Amino acid sequence: MRTIIVGGGRVGRSLAQQLEQRDEFVVIVDDDEEQCRLAKEMGFRVFEGDGTEARVLERAGIDEAKRVVAATQSDDVNLLVCQTAITKFDLTDVFARVNDPENVDAFEALSITTVDSPQATAYALDNEIERPALAHWMNDLGDGHDIIEVTVTAEGVVDRPIRDLNDEIPGGCIIAEVGRGADAHVPDADETLSLGDHVTFLGDADAVGHAVQRFHPHD
Repeated sequence: MRTIIVGGGRVGRSLAQQLEQRDEFVVIVDDDEEQCRLAKEMGFRVFEGDGTEARVLERAGIDEAKRVVAATQSDDVNLLVCQTAITKFDLTDVFARVNDPENVDAFEALSITTVDSPQATAYALDNEIERPALAHWMNDLGDGHDIIEVTVTAEGVVDRPIRDLNDEIPGGCIIAEVGRGADAHVPDADETLSLGDHVTFLGDADAVGHAVQRFHPHD
């Protein structure tokens, strides 16, 4: 299963690099010859074409994709890419870069997960000011450490307290959070997990990878 990133600029290439460091299969789609050239020079799989067109996405392998990310500098293009992925290919994991905060509602009305670029930049700067150690750690993800959220699918970890599960997680890795969105929280030692719960692991990359396999063995 692949991730298709429409937009081979700096954002798209940076995201592709992060995903490939986790052994994800990534395809970049862009209609700009120079951006395609730069992406190819970095070793990415690249398909040159207009990512708003269904036939282009088909040729890029969207039928084998688990997610699509629209990462261009145009909100109109990003919205159309997401609409095409949802309506023509029935994808539910669709993500978009939103360059103008006033456009966020239009994306979220279609249940598209968004990243508001100005707000994300402001958060990053705030982290550098208030919590520089954590900010530097986050910026170096993939360089020996990682944070990954998975859905619990392994029955062997269900209905057991976190304190017991921590003993089975490799050293250098912790369960940092359970839940998603407004329900996300740091678990206490007596909390138990259910199938379908979301769990976020934080720590050394190898340890996080082993923990992910333990809780979501089909990932």
